[in-house]
Amino acid sequence: MAEKKRYTVREGKKPGIYNNRWACKSVVDGFPGAKYKSFLSLDEAEEAFRKNYSDYYQVKTKEPRDLKSLPIQHYSIAVDAACSGNPGVLEYQWVDIASGEVLFKQQFPMWTNNIWEFLAIVHGLAYLDKIGSDKALYSDSKHAISRVEQKKCKTKLPETPEIADIFHHIQRAEDWLHTHRYTTQILKRHTKDRWEIPADFGRK
Repeated sequence: MAEKKRYTVREGKKPGIYNNRWACKSVVDGFPGAKYKSFLSLDEAEEAFRKNYSDYYQVKTKEPRDLKSLPIQHYSIAVDAACSGNPGVLEYQWVDIASGEVLFKQQFPMWTNNIWEFLAIVHGLAYLDKIGSDKALYSDSKHAISRVEQKKCKTKLPETPEIADIFHHIQRAEDWLHTHRYTTQILKRHTKDRWEIPADFGRK
């Protein structure tokens, strides 16, 4: 499993190294001129704390983002899928909510929307785990979120040789859920309150 991000606080209420952004946030909020930075490993965080912070900051992680300015609905990625027909040609993508950057996008033939809503979440979890990110993940599908929590896709699509690759992807996703302990918050995006999810394909 990928190592989780660490946060080095050089100047704050209590300088040190913190295991998550919320702990970091608690010691930099309200502190004038607070200096802090996220790193992808504990070794990097410890090195940054030992060395001159400003020098280290210039050559390390490309994320000069103020944690205080990122509420959870922005410090997140969104995942969504769109199907032309059901089943039919399927697209899915992940989008960084704060920047609007499309992190991943792909098209597949002959899928159902429910399958890929499930897979999009699992693949998003695996992506965040791999890069050691503590960002939250948004989906607008309560059914897919429920199936991820149950670690079972529950598709009604009949398994045939022509679409065997679909079931291969499903099995890999279910296996990942059973073999990984993730800490990512999976949140339901409520469309009527927040408009369409940023990863939406605009096909309503």
